[in-house]
Amino acid sequence: MAVQPIDTVFQDEDLILRWLPGRTRRLVVVFTGMKAGFGGAPLDEFAGSASGRGDNNVLFVTDKRASWYAAPGLWRRVVKFIRYLRRAEGIEEVITLGTSMGGFGALLLPRDLRVRRAIAFAPQVSMDRSVIEDDRWPDVHKRYGSLPVRNLADEMGETRTHYFVLAGSDCPDDLRHLALIPDDMPRVQRWILPQGRHNLARTLKDAGLLEAVIGAIVRGRASRVDGLLGRYAARVA
Repeated sequence: MAVQPIDTVFQDEDLILRWLPGRTRRLVVVFTGMKAGFGGAPLDEFAGSASGRGDNNVLFVTDKRASWYAAPGLWRRVVKFIRYLRRAEGIEEVITLGTSMGGFGALLLPRDLRVRRAIAFAPQVSMDRSVIEDDRWPDVHKRYGSLPVRNLADEMGETRTHYFVLAGSDCPDDLRHLALIPDDMPRVQRWILPQGRHNLARTLKDAGLLEAVIGAIVRGRASRVDGLLGRYAARVA
């Protein structure tokens, strides 16, 4: 079944919101990466995976300035619009999904809204350089004067969300971010992909597994994810 076109429903100098309606009352909020796609794929190519081939409603959130949602008023607008969608579309379940900067957003939204599951590929857990030094990214605090959160790990334990976080074994910086999340934090499942680097979504896509992995996590089927990632690990061993 062909996926419907993605409609731009809001755009200003900081933010783009794109909407893809689905057949169920599940909303997947996809926080895109720095190049406005997902794992290197353009949104139109990725839409089928996020929508479950038309089952899920999908909202794509793009931070145009790559501010990690620190641009003035940006995060407030995102939360406000998702609240509106939840009411207008009768949404019963919200899932978040993102990679890298988008993973940061996916882990952040449960602080402000009820989210069933949050899925993050190679996320930054903090952009505060007093928490972790990571020279891959701009100094957001210096540029914008504030951050939406100092350390996501401090917020994650206060929600009822189930978190699914993936990192690559060959990306030490991503592993340092993952290590900020305490091992004993409840409702957090983490996977470290052997020979994985920062762009895990692209790696899984190239292996033909990305859509299946996302579909399994969206539905909360952790054992299915274990099997799929075990298949990946066997291939690269």
